[in-house]
Amino acid sequence: MVKQRFHEDLALLAVERFERGELDRRTLLKALGALALGPAVLASSEVSAQTKEIVMVNYGGDAVRAWDEAWAQPFAADAKIKVSVIGGEPTAGAIKAMVESGKIVWDAADAEAFELAILGRDNLIQKYDYTKVDRNKVRPEFVFDHGCASYLYSVVNGYNAEKTGGRIPNGYKDFLNFKDFPGKRAMHKWLVGALEAVLLGSGVEPDKLYPLDVKKAFAVLKDHKDQFLLWGGGAASQQLFRDGEVVMGNIWHTRASVLDRESKGKLTWTWDNGIVAPGVLKVPVKNPAGPAVFDLIASIQKPERQIALLKILGNSPANPAASAMLPPDLQKVDCGYEPNYKRQIPINTTWYAENYDRVQDDFLDLMAS
Repeated sequence: MVKQRFHEDLALLAVERFERGELDRRTLLKALGALALGPAVLASSEVSAQTKEIVMVNYGGDAVRAWDEAWAQPFAADAKIKVSVIGGEPTAGAIKAMVESGKIVWDAADAEAFELAILGRDNLIQKYDYTKVDRNKVRPEFVFDHGCASYLYSVVNGYNAEKTGGRIPNGYKDFLNFKDFPGKRAMHKWLVGALEAVLLGSGVEPDKLYPLDVKKAFAVLKDHKDQFLLWGGGAASQQLFRDGEVVMGNIWHTRASVLDRESKGKLTWTWDNGIVAPGVLKVPVKNPAGPAVFDLIASIQKPERQIALLKILGNSPANPAASAMLPPDLQKVDCGYEPNYKRQIPINTTWYAENYDRVQDDFLDLMAS
């Protein structure tokens, strides 16, 4: 608790310096993003005054540099509008806190697609301006009223080829095949891909996967609970494989490709039954930059900017035209490249929007019991 109070005081000092003119908005936003306290502190400041700047926020780390290089700098050069990319905690709760306080400082924030329906229903984010953003540059399954895919990622079945004797698992259909593939399984703590793997492994066909049969999945988990090791972040998932703790299991394709490269194919993955999901940019209501944010989002759809993000960070292009332009080495790691995409299953965002919070809590309770 003392640590939290200290961080809050640091944030308040930063706000005071901004209001005295000693810090510019970008420096302040970076400081608050690092502290993950932006919405709470900004509610009592005048930081959200109109500026000639567009601010995008993601969850930090390498993504800040990647978005800046691939998306922000090229648009800023074209439009002569300053674009700042910051790291923070752009959760649905953070958006809600900003909007309710009336102190909105983000123009676009990284999001899971299933958040859009919930935030849109509560009038916390804007509908997309599809006169600017081109819905035809995104797969139709990833176009929504309040946003469309800006990039793609997949939760794939990674495996240790030495532990499988060189055999390639049949996607998630072998997830529960402990006879032929003995050993523990990695499982995503935050649900996406976890129940899908269990259901596919228990015999559910891909075209019958959604709506997820939670009751059946939970029954299977109870029977094999000691075989699963949960991870909550990408680095943790990689470490499970590096340390030899798991023979196969859930991993983001971006992390799987790193393991494959590092291990020269010993730790690798299969696209079969991967759960493909879109990353979207949600736009808060009354965002400071106004409609210009949709010009930025439209510029992100350009194939060369989608490919740039893939090269820097590993996120796959949302625009199929970009995937079609890739050389073989990048086709291999692109979940949106058509031959790879056909082997996977698009996430059902409607199911997740309606069920995620409830099922997520029940899932963690089950795994902790």
